[in-house]
Amino acid sequence: MYKLKRTSFSTDKLELKRNNIKPGNFVLHPKLSRRTGKISENVFFTSLILDVQSTDEKPFPVNLFVAFKAVFEFSEIDNDLEIDNFLKTQAVHIMYPYLRSIVTNLTSTAMMPPIILPIVDVSKLFKDNNDSILIN
Repeated sequence: MYKLKRTSFSTDKLELKRNNIKPGNFVLHPKLSRRTGKISENVFFTSLILDVQSTDEKPFPVNLFVAFKAVFEFSEIDNDLEIDNFLKTQAVHIMYPYLRSIVTNLTSTAMMPPIILPIVDVSKLFKDNNDSILIN
């Protein structure tokens, strides 16, 4: 059993670079990575890193990088395995809607058509405990 005491969110890095590509139909191929760890006694973090890069094989009008972190402070921890599960699953459930909003707001504020990440079943994002996936 654990008791969540406090949560804070921060955006560690936002990067948007326009590519000089002629208008056309493009397919978004975002890569999402997750990192978890311990900061201090009873304080842990989960980071979601979104990376969209234009390549020769898969051109896209922008390169986009967002590093979004949540810090969770617990008042009681009985089982470290429960905390690890929380950081890798429930924290992603909490964070993903915020990440979607950050990406949409960043691109629309840049006066370009907004990029809207798909709504996904977050519990199926990182199968087999992998920390990096492509969102389809």
